[in-house]
Amino acid sequence: MVDRALTQLRLSGALDGVAGVAVGSFDEFAGFSDRSWTVLDTLHDLLDDLGVPLLGGLPLGHLPDPVPVPVGVPAVLDAGAGTLVVAPAVR
Repeated sequence: MVDRALTQLRLSGALDGVAGVAVGSFDEFAGFSDRSWTVLDTLHDLLDDLGVPLLGGLPLGHLPDPVPVPVGVPAVLDAGAGTLVVAPAVR
């Protein structure tokens, strides 16, 4: 499922020009592999060649109580520090 979604985004051009990629936690896939590939292998395979910072394990996405992240607002992703600072959607 992750492979299909990211492949569609790549092929559509939706990721062209991104400055960084932030992804949520994939706890439900802990210990899972498909033909010896893990979710992390898939993420690296499809995103590393973008040449941008990649930050994962954030409390986003399909979780019981995810942190909302507005779309289209300024954000600063620091993969080295493991932080994503997002501007408020409304001021």
